[in-house]
Amino acid sequence: MPAPRKTPKNAPIQPAEAAALEAIPAAMPFPAPEMPESPTLPLLKETVEASLGKAAEFQEQIRQAAEDSLEKSKLVYARTREVAEEATTSLSVSLKAVTRGVNDLNVKTVEALQASADAQFAFVKALFATKSVSEMIDLQGEHIRQQIETLNAAAKDLSELIQKVSTESVEPIKSTLSKSLKIAA
Repeated sequence: MPAPRKTPKNAPIQPAEAAALEAIPAAMPFPAPEMPESPTLPLLKETVEASLGKAAEFQEQIRQAAEDSLEKSKLVYARTREVAEEATTSLSVSLKAVTRGVNDLNVKTVEALQASADAQFAFVKALFATKSVSEMIDLQGEHIRQQIETLNAAAKDLSELIQKVSTESVEPIKSTLSKSLKIAA
């Protein structure tokens, strides 16, 4: 066995020796020094506990306010989404009514133009069949009177159809807007 090595006092401590030196105080417990009882210590302890209690209350209030705010936000989002869906649906219904109405107007206009063209051809055909100028003038007067009546009837039909289309196309939007304003109020 090799002889223990002797180190001078100023020699650096080896890692193994440092670990052994650190273990010595752990093996020998020292009693904790006694602190004299201070009259302000209980008061300080009470103040700290009260402050911590108020901080916990404040934290709970903040948490509750955040939860309430989140619930309200969810309700507002759900209602906004519902209103947006209703508006989209009413706009779709309105646009379908406009499309149907425009198609109906086109059909009525084509029918009126066809009737006018047919009347013009019939007039020209009858005009060539006349035998006198007075008969021609009477035929022209009668044709003008019939054309005016036909145009007035067509204009009335188109006007009624336009009114119907306007009402049908605006009604869904009006209904949704009215419902939304009642809820907002």
